Amino acid sequence: MSERIGLGAADGDLRWIGVRRHQAVVVITGLGLCGDWLIRPRSSYAELCVGAFLLLGAAPVRDGLTVAELSVVALRYVGRSRWSRVAAERQARAVQLDARGRVSVRGFELHHRGRRDLCGLDVEGARDLADVADALASHQGSGHVSVHVHSTPGSARTLLTLSDDVAPPDGWTENDGLILDVAGLSPTKGSVWLLERWRYLRSANEVIRVLRVGDFTAAPEGRALLERLQQARVGVTVGLHFDVVERTRAQRLAERAVHRTGSDGAVSRSAGFRRTSRAERSLERLNQRETLVASGRALLRLAVYVTVRAGSADQLRQSVQEVMRRAREAGVRCEGGFGRQVIWYCHQLPGGPGW
Repeated sequence: MSERIGLGAADGDLRWIGVRRHQAVVVITGLGLCGDWLIRPRSSYAELCVGAFLLLGAAPVRDGLTVAELSVVALRYVGRSRWSRVAAERQARAVQLDARGRVSVRGFELHHRGRRDLCGLDVEGARDLADVADALASHQGSGHVSVHVHSTPGSARTLLTLSDDVAPPDGWTENDGLILDVAGLSPTKGSVWLLERWRYLRSANEVIRVLRVGDFTAAPEGRALLERLQQARVGVTVGLHFDVVERTRAQRLAERAVHRTGSDGAVSRSAGFRRTSRAERSLERLNQRETLVASGRALLRLAVYVTVRAGSADQLRQSVQEVMRRAREAGVRCEGGFGRQVIWYCHQLPGGPGW
């Protein structure tokens, strides 16, 4: 939503004095338990162990997760079934997808020749999609919009999914069959069973790995953020999901974010901490976002997934390495999704079932 300041860190990754909120809670609780064990006579060693475990749980590991968060992910992974079913059913005006959630969407394909960025059609297309989001924000319950670029070594196709009561912008032709292609289904077989592993998914014919873009802040200005990911010499699907927040709720969220960040800055300064440039930039970005929402623009929850498919585990490993290398070159950080592959796979499907 910001062309002047640029994209920043996700709201869920907001930090207070350099740490995330749950880390601060865990560290304070752990220090309190360890301090109580040292001061109070005849304290139980169980109190010391719990305090030390909480302090260890605040340590960061991988994918931006802490030890505590990764432990929760591992427990959920162990507790759920390894098998999941993804099914699609053609209806009169839409396709119904069932994957840890049920959603009915219509699919539209973008037909174009050559590079749209050279003649400015990419900017016009983005503005058309922004107008669709602004219109959805005025409806109660908002809506979901997803754009998928389905690339193979020889071609690329672009899919737009909308609910059945929303009209597409100009330049998009209805093509529900492309929904099945992006979802990895066939017209003759409308369902597939997936076996979840810690790092990937396995179906009857292929293995799949889902990555999520977690940070755009290092991407250089003036370049398409996801261009290099689409240029990888492997079959990938880049899915952009926009969950449109209802306008009244969006105004509350924008105002609350500005108030929270400003209050945290005031507390930090009163405690003797210097206000960093990153914090000032974040507050400026939130102020701009509040202004845009107040002027009628839509507030979006954005998620970007990269789905890699291969015929074997070794081929998948090489393809993922190629995609990760492209992401590093573009200044984009991709998260591996360890222990959450089936959840991310359902989230990245057209229409975002399970959101």
